[in-house]
Amino acid sequence: MEKQKLKEISCVVALDALVILITGVVRAVAIFMFNTPNKFAPGGINGVAVLLDYICKNAGLKGSSSGWFMLALNLPLFFVAYFLLGKREAILATASMLVSSGLLILFDLVGFPEFVAPTEAEWVAYGIVASLASGILLGIPLALLLRRCGTAGGTSIIASVINKKWQHLSVSWMTFAFDAVVVISSFFVYFQWGQPFAENFAVNLMPVLLALVSLYVTSKTSDVIIHGFKTAYRFEIITDSPEELAEEIMNKTHHGVTLVHATGMYTHADKSVLVCIIRKRQIAELQRIIRQHPGTFASFIPTSEVYGKFIK
Repeated sequence: MEKQKLKEISCVVALDALVILITGVVRAVAIFMFNTPNKFAPGGINGVAVLLDYICKNAGLKGSSSGWFMLALNLPLFFVAYFLLGKREAILATASMLVSSGLLILFDLVGFPEFVAPTEAEWVAYGIVASLASGILLGIPLALLLRRCGTAGGTSIIASVINKKWQHLSVSWMTFAFDAVVVISSFFVYFQWGQPFAENFAVNLMPVLLALVSLYVTSKTSDVIIHGFKTAYRFEIITDSPEELAEEIMNKTHHGVTLVHATGMYTHADKSVLVCIIRKRQIAELQRIIRQHPGTFASFIPTSEVYGKFIK
């Protein structure tokens, strides 16, 4: 028993270390290669670090790095999370941040490659590609950390702490609000002062638009990783021929069907309700089956998680 328990603990520690390494490296590459050189900020604390780094470098301060700012902003949040949210969650999220911060500092020292337009004529196209790539890469560590420890650190820690005090405030909406503040701030940070506003409106607005695209892609990428591979659809079918319809569904979709007896409240007649969970690609096939049975009514909704015996 002790060997088995030791083995389980070792597996958990190894998996945690792997998640810390992957999330730390991917986040650092996304920020240094795509966000910083194309002058748009990611959301949250990472975005604040990128904006502060730009301000310092633009002012001619040497030795500035978004890694140092990320470190300085996240460390106080570690102690908040450690005592208020949970030790394991705080350690995992902070360890991932430490890897990212260290790599960002190292990238500045060694001159890590940057994805930036070689000419001004290509800066829009490169910026769009950079925002998409940044969104995808930042979505990966977000999803992995949320799956592994329930928090990605940064502004999500602040939102969670506020939610503990005022539970009617949604964590997701507060996180969105923090991200919005960073995005709006980027407009003023990257603003080309001294230039005619009307003539440079598109140039000044571009950091905000790129940041919005990146945030949207980050959210979608995270959702796909967390839910996408387990997404299914739950059909509820009211029918007068439950045996024939259920048999056909099971034979053609290879998924089980559950029969529920119900009563129609308008006619007070006995009804049969078939409940079936299928893959997204099988929706059209199931609809064709249902259409072959007159008097059948069906509705379906997406389900983000499926557990237990799914395949018949």
